[in-house]
Amino acid sequence: MSGVVAIWNPASGSAPDEADLRAALGNNVELVPTTEDDPGPGQARAAVDDGADIVVACGGDGTVRACLDPLAGTDTALGIVPLGTGNLLASNLGIPPGLDAGSGVGRGQRRRIDLGRANDEAFAVMAGSGFDALMIRDADDDVKSKIGTAAYVFSGIKNLRSDLVQTRVTIDGDVWFTGRTTMVLVGNFGEISGGLEVFPNARPDDGVLDIAVMSASSLREWASVAWRLVRRRPQKVELARRTQGAHIIVEHEQARPYELDGEDRAPTRDLEFTIEPGAITIHHRSIDHDDDHSGDAA
Repeated sequence: MSGVVAIWNPASGSAPDEADLRAALGNNVELVPTTEDDPGPGQARAAVDDGADIVVACGGDGTVRACLDPLAGTDTALGIVPLGTGNLLASNLGIPPGLDAGSGVGRGQRRRIDLGRANDEAFAVMAGSGFDALMIRDADDDVKSKIGTAAYVFSGIKNLRSDLVQTRVTIDGDVWFTGRTTMVLVGNFGEISGGLEVFPNARPDDGVLDIAVMSASSLREWASVAWRLVRRRPQKVELARRTQGAHIIVEHEQARPYELDGEDRAPTRDLEFTIEPGAITIHHRSIDHDDDHSGDAA
């Protein structure tokens, strides 16, 4: 067993040639493919059990997320070679997409970050229900392979008039919000795809999750939310609210699809979010330790 194990999905449409991947990672890295039956967790768990120092997720958000649970609470670090469409965790850490990221494997800094959980499934960056989950679910794979994250824009336009659903949000034992929502977002980091910052004060090592409830339901209202996000202005309280907490319970009157780190899940009425402080070690030469963000919270 090598000290560095790279997990990759050879069947992915965006997967590089094996020879190119090996050349990018170097000769001292063991390359382990995923399979149709096991998209990564089994390979990551085996690497941890065999004493790997670093497990490198070579792929998109799904490959990265597949490695989270096996590495959580262990001394094995997670490295990333971002090869997917969104690359949420990599972009929040400042890791550039493409094979060039492989040159830093085995050399660099380490840092512990928190992990979130949504109904007991781990996520590193963001989870949520409603509009964002519909946007991810309805994005066409062929379109994503051709134009990347822009595919989510087209999917988002189709779902702009998502139904408002009565929602109650309880944070650390107290009811924080009751009302109609089109989306609930819970974040460990602050940025979503395209570098849009939805949680200006989020830190991945502060032991809390950031949460936003959105009630925008028309093109004009969504435009207002987007403009204020881009300009880093406070949101209109009737359209968006933000806060933080360690234990978040979201109850919808009607079942809604939800997503975690870009992977959609079946509709549900009830979601429970928790945080595991310092649960996983990230390894990369280009990690930026300055996670302070400026901006006003809504």
